[in-house]
Amino acid sequence: MKTFFKKLYQIFRCIREMVINFFFILFVIFCLALFSLISSEMATPDTPQEFNSGALTLHLDGYLADNADELGKFRRLLQSELGSKEQPFKISTFDVVRAIKKATNDKKITGIVLDLQAFSGGDYPSLEYVGQMLKEFKAKSNKPVIAIGQYYSQKQYYLASFADKIYLNKAGSVDIHGLSYANLYFKSLLDKIEAQPHIFRVGTYKSAVEPFIRDDMSEEAKQNATLWLNGLWSNIQAKIAENRQIKSENVLPPFEDYLDKFKQAKGDQAIFALNQKLVTKLVTEPQMLRLLQEQFGTDDQDYQHIDYFDYVNYLPSRFENKAIKNNIAVINVEGGIVMGESDDSSAGSDTVVAQLRKARISKNVRGVILRVNSPGGSALASELIRQEIEAIQQAGKPVVTSMGGMAASGGYWISSTTDKIIASPNTLTGSIGIFGLSMSFEKTAKHIGVTEDGIATSQLARQSPFKTLNKEQGKLIQLSIENGYDHFLELVSKGRKMSKEQVDHIAQGQVWLGEEALKNGLVDKLGDFETAYDELMLLINEKRVAKGKDKLDNLPAVWSLQEDSGFLGEFARNFKMNIQLKLTQWLDIPFMEQLQQKAPIMPRLNDPKMSYLYCLNCGTVQ
Repeated sequence: MKTFFKKLYQIFRCIREMVINFFFILFVIFCLALFSLISSEMATPDTPQEFNSGALTLHLDGYLADNADELGKFRRLLQSELGSKEQPFKISTFDVVRAIKKATNDKKITGIVLDLQAFSGGDYPSLEYVGQMLKEFKAKSNKPVIAIGQYYSQKQYYLASFADKIYLNKAGSVDIHGLSYANLYFKSLLDKIEAQPHIFRVGTYKSAVEPFIRDDMSEEAKQNATLWLNGLWSNIQAKIAENRQIKSENVLPPFEDYLDKFKQAKGDQAIFALNQKLVTKLVTEPQMLRLLQEQFGTDDQDYQHIDYFDYVNYLPSRFENKAIKNNIAVINVEGGIVMGESDDSSAGSDTVVAQLRKARISKNVRGVILRVNSPGGSALASELIRQEIEAIQQAGKPVVTSMGGMAASGGYWISSTTDKIIASPNTLTGSIGIFGLSMSFEKTAKHIGVTEDGIATSQLARQSPFKTLNKEQGKLIQLSIENGYDHFLELVSKGRKMSKEQVDHIAQGQVWLGEEALKNGLVDKLGDFETAYDELMLLINEKRVAKGKDKLDNLPAVWSLQEDSGFLGEFARNFKMNIQLKLTQWLDIPFMEQLQQKAPIMPRLNDPKMSYLYCLNCGTVQ
């Protein structure tokens, strides 16, 4: 018996030491990755000395967004050490653009290679912005841009179309299929759990709340979506045709023509893409490598190049720099607009207002670019942000809005009274409307044996998700919603110099493509971030000339860095997000993961007045 327990103790000690050693190894890897991250941050901004010359390879293993993942460098280092591959990284569109601009005048960079195999995409305005910078790179530097791929998804190909040459693996394909639009609807789900939604809306502004009261899209919503979806696809086809110097119908022929041409290619998707002139050449992987080596030189078993993530590490920070005396502040509003602090998927009013206030008070800031990429959210949070923007204007500093892929509802509310609004032709904007939403779970709770009872001094004091909203409270919310819609019309009327009747005609929750928004007077000009910068410089100098001061040239654009709980706070948020993702994968709940992707704002509908400026009908475009 003594020998048995001795053996058992030895096994226990062995397991304990293995566990301790395992966590110790993880800790060492964590420290090494953190040290490497800090070292890279302290590096002198310049091209790496060990890199002689070659291509800048835009190996974008993630998706484009305005804000980069704050822990992106650390996570990438950690993943490389552990040899694991997690979800795609969030890559800042503006960092990619800065890298391309630097490469234009960098003598060590002899061209750009677009390696889009792991690229998840981004909204089309962001893709076009990067593509436009590639065109300028080619024009100014006379250096080639080459796209390589075993396969191109539609968004990968859209970016690749800006290249001089597109190489496709002989076994690959180009997946151009057009656009589809979809939304999630919750009526049956709410019925099943007997949850009761209380909806408050104004006039014909109906479609915004459809996901809660229907199981499908109404005809009115389909008509509105058809207008902007067809317009978006027409623009995409036209741009690809322009880039590839082919006819627009070559991009995606009508189905009968498509079938005939596919038969002529004997069902070979790569040959079909070549026949349609979508790609320059079909190659094997060894042939592709040889072509790149011939173009950029040989480096051991590879071609001479530097990876984008290595190159961008040597760029100076685009965030706050107190040493710059005259600058333009860039305030980013990305994701759903919510009360409180910003996080990875939402713009919190406290965070954004603090950044705007800092820009207003700073003696170094001459103007502000409000970068908006948001479907809206809380009405109160949106108004708090807009009020601070107005205060900046009253302080004599002009504000220009640069719209990204989407600036709808609350995203348009905060933009409406800025001095100028710049949108991409493919921006989704408008959705001028407001709705109220409250959920009660009284019947749901009863099913699991939970009831609530108590007393109150007035009808307004009884507010609980376990009690049905009473009529008195409903009347107050409805009046508040009507007032909110009227205020929205007044803001747009004031900012866009239109009558309230004119605004109401194009409001009612309708979503507009940027080019249609221009025709309707909702934006001033079509363009990208560079256009917004140029417009702001004009406004700044107009004010200076009026005061008898000299004009300023090319002020640096300095982005406001989100102030939060620091490295540990961001690490905790990312850890929580990864745990949630892993749980859905382990439990095999694809629906929950899809729901979180398509409706990320839902858990944070936290407006204290239950009033929302949110484009629920801005669904997923694929």
